[in-house]
Amino acid sequence: MKNAVRTVITAAPACVLATAAWAASAAPQDSLATGDAAQAWPRLFYNAAQRQAIEKARIPLVSESPTEGGNGPAVPAIDPRFVLQGMAQGRRGASAWINGEMLGQGETIAGRTVQIEPQGVRLRQAGQPDIVLRPGQQGSTNDSAVQDLVPPDSFHKK
Repeated sequence: MKNAVRTVITAAPACVLATAAWAASAAPQDSLATGDAAQAWPRLFYNAAQRQAIEKARIPLVSESPTEGGNGPAVPAIDPRFVLQGMAQGRRGASAWINGEMLGQGETIAGRTVQIEPQGVRLRQAGQPDIVLRPGQQGSTNDSAVQDLVPPDSFHKK
């Protein structure tokens, strides 16, 4: 009997507090339902028209392709450049950092397969000549010579 009375005495104030909290949380929602009150608060999200304008700005304009009879000059395809920033070789494999990406043996970048060798990286693609890079060098498909990122006369040995 004492346990039942004790339970009722502790449960009753908890119910009163829960009812008061529920009523307090419902009051601001009713006041924000009016347009004037909603305008007073800062806006976190964009409206539908603003979101569409942002999406249109992100998508580049599509022009006519030269095969469709466009009068403009044809835009040449961009030749990817490969820059070897570094290499790491260990017992469990090797990694190379090309164009800021960490790549492992056999992974691909821009359609070329990465083959990590002791002194550099070989980028292979069927029907194309291989590009062989050492750390700090850059190359592309159209350039037959590999270029150093640092000019050859910038370091002097004492």
